[in-house]
This record gives sequence, C-alpha cells and structure tokens, in this order.
Amino acid sequence: MKKVKTCRSCGSGEIVSFLSLGRLPLSSILNSDQLAAPEERRSLEVGFCKRCGLVQLIGDPIEAPFQAPVGPVHGGLLEQLMHNYRLGTHHLVLALAGSSPELMRQLMQAGVRVVYLETHPERSKAAASKAIPTRHERFDRNYANHLREEGLRADVVLVNQLLAHSSDLNGLLESLAAVLKDSGSVVMELPYVRELLEARQFEHFTHQQQHYFSVSALYELVRRHGLWLHRVEPLSEGYLRYYLGKARQIEPSVGRYMDEEQKLGLTTTAYYLEFASRIAAVREALLALLTELRARGRRVAAYGASPQATALLNYVGLGREVIDFVVDSDISKHGRYLAGVHIPIHGTHRLLDEQPDYLLLLSDQPSEMAHQYREYLKRGGKFIVALPHPDILNSPLEQKIQTGS
Repeated sequence: MKKVKTCRSCGSGEIVSFLSLGRLPLSSILNSDQLAAPEERRSLEVGFCKRCGLVQLIGDPIEAPFQAPVGPVHGGLLEQLMHNYRLGTHHLVLALAGSSPELMRQLMQAGVRVVYLETHPERSKAAASKAIPTRHERFDRNYANHLREEGLRADVVLVNQLLAHSSDLNGLLESLAAVLKDSGSVVMELPYVRELLEARQFEHFTHQQQHYFSVSALYELVRRHGLWLHRVEPLSEGYLRYYLGKARQIEPSVGRYMDEEQKLGLTTTAYYLEFASRIAAVREALLALLTELRARGRRVAAYGASPQATALLNYVGLGREVIDFVVDSDISKHGRYLAGVHIPIHGTHRLLDEQPDYLLLLSDQPSEMAHQYREYLKRGGKFIVALPHPDILNSPLEQKIQTGS
C-alpha cells in the first residue's frame, strides 16, 4: 500500500492509493490538425481515505475554469419537492450551477421564487432567455455571505453534482449551511461509487471529477458542517439522490445503504485494493483477446467515442494497430480522432460499409444504432464487451438486439 497524502475532506485521514490509470490525455477527442502536436497528459491516480471513507483523485486538481456538469435528467424531483416541502409563493429555491431549466420553470409556474447561480455563459444566457432569474455568479463562501446580507435564506438548495467536482468540499458545505433555513433542505444527485465499482467501470474515473461518494462517506462529511443526511433515493444510471438538512431527521433508507456498505466492506481499504486487482485482470484479458483476434487476421472496430472510451483504450493500450475505427451517432465527432490512441471516428453507417468481424462496445447501444446492429449481426458480425469482463457476446443477447426487444 502506497501512502500518498492526507484527505482533502477530513484533513487528517491517510490516503491509500488503490488505482493508477497512468498518464491519460486531458482531451478526449482531437481534430486532424492536432494529431502531430504533443498531447497534454496527466497521471490519474485514485485513493481511499482510511478515516472518512472518501474516494478521491490524488494530486492537484486541474487548473481550469470550473464548469458544473449537467448529469442525467431524473424525473420525480418536482413532485417530491412540492409534496414534501409544500413549496409556494413564500418559499425560495436556490438552484446552483448545472440545474435543470425545465425544473426551475415548473417551480416558477407553481409560484415558487427561484434564484439560479450559473457561471457557464451559454447556460446562464439560455436560462435568462426563459425569464429564469439568473446570476452569473459562482457559489462559494463569499457569495454565500453576500446572499445572507441580502436577506436570502433558501428553503431548498439544488446542488446537483457540484460536490463531486468541487476542489473545496468543506467550503461548499459550509456555504450551503450558511444559506439554508433551519427547516430547509439541500438536494443533490451524485454518481454512486458502489455501482461504479461493482460494474468495474474504472473508465468513469476522470480528471474532472475529484470525489466519488458512498453514502457512508457523504454522511461523515455533512455531519462536520451541522447537516444531517435525511433520505437517499436510487435513480437511474448509477446515481443516488440525497436530501440533507439541519434537523436530525434520518429516514430508514440512510441506515439501509450504510449497513449494506459496511457488510460489503466498502468502508475498508481491502475492498478497493481488490477492485484494483480486478481492473488489472480486465486490462490483460481485453488486450489478450483483441491482439489474438488481430493475429488471426480478424478486423475489429469499436462503438462509442465518449471520454470513458478514450480513457479505457488509453489505459489498456489499444490503438489503430488493433482497432481500425470507431463509430458514433454524434455528428460533431465524425472525422475526428480519439485522443491518445488516434483512432478515427466515423458515422454509424461505416459499420455496414466496412463490416468488421468484431465490434467492441464501449457505450450502451442507442436507438440510432438499432438498424445497423441488426444488419451487422445478420452479416455475421460479432459483439465484444469490455466490462465487467471482456467477452464475445453469446447468442441470446444477440437475438435480443436483432429483434429490437
């Protein structure tokens, strides 16, 4: 075990490094005129705090203007807010960067006052054009004090994914506690580290996301700032929705998640070291499978030109000598290249034009690919999945894709 530094969250916990993906490119896609230029890379190393349980990147954050990510749009939040907090004309919702414009619009239609803080120029402009009260401000300690001086105290604060990407966790939690009414609630939606680990989705560790939360780690963090974790709700795509507040009101869902994490060992270093050993096995197995196919004269292409695909291929070491091309339904990526490995990206029609022997699936199959998939299989093509373990798909799944069920 390699001792690296103390935890950025609790400030005293020992960080144990459990996963290193090597020096990955900071960009995910390149234009043709960028291929000859040196690419900026940085080591990506992930650690676990033995004291507070927080999974976090090791090393200094990337120095770049922070842009809050927009995660998947999960339904049901409007109904939850209106039902649980009986929001009306006398209530204030403070929506932080990355909030859903549609949710804010619906809250306003219900008579709720909304104040939106967004530093991303296009998002703030789009929100203002829809008459959403928008301030081009970053939420931090200084602006939290400014809001208090205005007399603004929020009944609900929509935090979205900020906690996962903030380089100042304690400052953010301190600011949230400062602007929240005693009866108010903080709502955040975060990727759940347990699901990421169980699916062996190591490629979801990125330079941009600083922290990866278990329920136990989040509970520990918010308690240091006078907040309680009230409720946890499962969402799609590996996310959890958290409700926090100043009142000590802990629903059974919190205890259930924490008990499960304890039983699984998610609060121990051994769990993460075991994950790392499995990822090393995935790397070796995928490299061996694809190089063997190429040695037998088989052609291999891939689907999915996402940042996760770029990370996976760079970590495993799969370039154009193994994978001929990548197909993706996003037109803006066509004619460009995956960073680091320089594999060309084409439209999905290329799959049938070239008819490679195997297609490595690096992303979920979107509906846009349904026709190409069915026809590709009819012509004798085969699918390969990389995770949770490399494998050539069996016929039942192929039949399911062929029928579109």
